[in-house]
Amino acid sequence: MPLTWGDIKKWSPTTLDTAETNLKKDRRSMLDLADELETMGVPKQWHGDAAQTSRTKLKNVATDLKDIVAEVSTAYTAVCDAADAVRGVELAVDAAAEYAKLHSLNIEPDGEVTDVGDPIDTGNDHDDEIAKAERDGWVIECVDRIEQALRKANDVDTDLTAVLAKIELNRIHAGPGGLAAASKLGEVKGDLGLLEPPVGASISDSTAWWASLSPDERVEVIAIHPMWIGNRDGIDFTSRDLANRNILDDRSDYVNKRLKDPNLTDDEREVFEEQQKSIKLLRERMDKEGVHQLAGLDFSNGRTQAILSNGNMDTADQVAVFTPGMTSNVPGMGGYDSNMLDLKKRMEDILFAEGDTRPDGTPKEVATVTWMGYQAPGNPLDGDFSVASSSAAKEGGEDLANFYRGINSSRMTDPDLTALAHSYGSSTAGYALQHENTGVDRTVLFGSPGAATDNLDDFHTPRGSTYYAETSNDVVGDLGRFGPDPSGLDGMKHLETSDAEDAEGRPLERNRGHGEYLDDGTTSQYSIAEIAAGHEDKSIADDGQGPVRSLLDDVSDDYEAGKDELEQTLKEEYEEKKGWIKKGWDALT
Repeated sequence: MPLTWGDIKKWSPTTLDTAETNLKKDRRSMLDLADELETMGVPKQWHGDAAQTSRTKLKNVATDLKDIVAEVSTAYTAVCDAADAVRGVELAVDAAAEYAKLHSLNIEPDGEVTDVGDPIDTGNDHDDEIAKAERDGWVIECVDRIEQALRKANDVDTDLTAVLAKIELNRIHAGPGGLAAASKLGEVKGDLGLLEPPVGASISDSTAWWASLSPDERVEVIAIHPMWIGNRDGIDFTSRDLANRNILDDRSDYVNKRLKDPNLTDDEREVFEEQQKSIKLLRERMDKEGVHQLAGLDFSNGRTQAILSNGNMDTADQVAVFTPGMTSNVPGMGGYDSNMLDLKKRMEDILFAEGDTRPDGTPKEVATVTWMGYQAPGNPLDGDFSVASSSAAKEGGEDLANFYRGINSSRMTDPDLTALAHSYGSSTAGYALQHENTGVDRTVLFGSPGAATDNLDDFHTPRGSTYYAETSNDVVGDLGRFGPDPSGLDGMKHLETSDAEDAEGRPLERNRGHGEYLDDGTTSQYSIAEIAAGHEDKSIADDGQGPVRSLLDDVSDDYEAGKDELEQTLKEEYEEKKGWIKKGWDALT
């Protein structure tokens, strides 16, 4: 009969721990008989029927004793594994109860989950829908936590019962060898194994499965089965990092070995050389001072994919995830990671200056992430015209949405999460944000060829939480390839990119071109840091004509008197330029 929630709430490993202690003592006592058995025997001078009978009986005693040792060792190993597994069940039950309490949910005695939170009223229908979807997601995750706790409990119950039944039916036989060999055989026979992740697991299923494993079982997964969790959204990032470092080491050995093969084709050599460069870059970045987590690693999709954080994503209060665009790749990831490290420092400075701490007065933690979990398009100048297609953005957007969700699911309480995205990556993020329950609190796009929508209400994020930055000479920002130019989207908040001053009156450097939005000390980086730190009111806004104003900044002071007239002229020229750029791009692609 399947176990129930009420059953496993009462589970404790105490009885199994006692049995484990007794079986360990019994096994030790039996193994100590090994020397006595070896010295026992029939004197060489004793012959005849009596001697032969004695030898036969002694052999039978030794065989029976070996079988008993094998059985005791089997029972001991099975009970050890079961006790550890029950600790996992106990942890999973406690985690489900804590999750329910934190999210105003009630778990009935039969395991049914109900939402007992306050009524939803955010002030507008769009945000009401987002809040409702989030609450529904909490119920689903709590249900999944209960289901995976029951799955683990039934698994250990079934496995332990099967092992004990074999012992009871005398189906454990020692075979050749002495008592020590019999004990080793019992360890194999009694091994209950690890509970694998559920097939077709959702993110919350994965979180719940991981919660049902004991600390020792998790260590075993990381060491022996790192592929189970390295890219599994919903698993804590400390564990994913340890698993991915193991995968990185194994892949490094494999790649170095393959590159010595003289029979490699040119295409194979190119792939392995790219992987070798990726591994080298990742190791260099992770060896830098501070906390770095390898949150994702994938060698199976052509070019290497990786996700790298500065800061601890499991404990950070403020998390910013950056998605780069066209031509981005792991061997060239160093610049982006440096940008994220600079951004982390700016965010920490802001939190300190504002006195923004945790409720207990301790400093808030920050983590910034470079998400290269998709196959970004290459350069059209190199003959790669995939940038003209939305396919990579759509596929990447689905994976990015799951990564956002996994950040929240892997923790009891959600961090303050900001999505950052540049160029083609902003289109990827645009598709990601059209999925429900990403948990993204605010979004900053910059240099975007389109946000994959013509209506910001398609984003499942709070209304008024999306920002955009574009410089005057960023031609990519005027393409409108994947949706209209984000500058014109209703509800979009615009960020200044020209020369400015921060809140303390310190000068900020204007942004130039398409690739400098995250450069340290620039106007846009300052605003991005304020927004990601949760102080968006301190960001520097413009009137939606930032590119035009940037053009004006380039004009000599000699034209100051005619600035109004010049502004109108530049606006007209700017709109004309956008039209020609779009026509040129369409012709090219």
